[in-house]
Amino acid sequence: MIKDKIITIDPSGTGTTGICLINSKEIIFGEYKSKIWEEHLKYIVELLREWKPNIIVYETTNYIHKRLPGSLSLLKLIGAIVGLKYVFDFLNEVNSIAVNQVKPFKDKLFQGKEEIEKLTCKTGRGKGWKYQDKRISLHQLDALVVYHLWSKRSLESKKNIKKKIKELKNKKRLGIRQQEQLEKLEQFLTER
Repeated sequence: MIKDKIITIDPSGTGTTGICLINSKEIIFGEYKSKIWEEHLKYIVELLREWKPNIIVYETTNYIHKRLPGSLSLLKLIGAIVGLKYVFDFLNEVNSIAVNQVKPFKDKLFQGKEEIEKLTCKTGRGKGWKYQDKRISLHQLDALVVYHLWSKRSLESKKNIKKKIKELKNKKRLGIRQQEQLEKLEQFLTER
């Protein structure tokens, strides 16, 4: 069960930004279209003020194709997203998933080699991607893939933390630093 309120973003500086809002009850999709990266940022900021998520996860890249204005605008938007943690005190985490993880996973979705629960793709009339039988755009799909990859990585990280806690508890004696580490790891798990 998801305890956090999470917003995942497939950012675009000069096109369409895909959004996925996740809480324990539902997943809501949104998107914003503009050729001006500052308007994309304004849309994201307004969503944050309204929704007050504690985690942001966005798709990131460091690739600039021929120094085109769209690539530079995207990097500006990504920098602004990273800076949001200094503006909103309700944000506990701003994280990213690399585009070179998102695109291959999405390709596997298209090929049927991977799947996300409640996500379907129909061919023919009325074709396209649907999440819980509601049509979503490719940009919204990217935002959902960002969430899927981040949450999967987050679960793996929790398994590693639990393993480390078990190792520390199995030791006969713990030093002061090991005891502090154990307490921090246990506190981290209870906060999540």
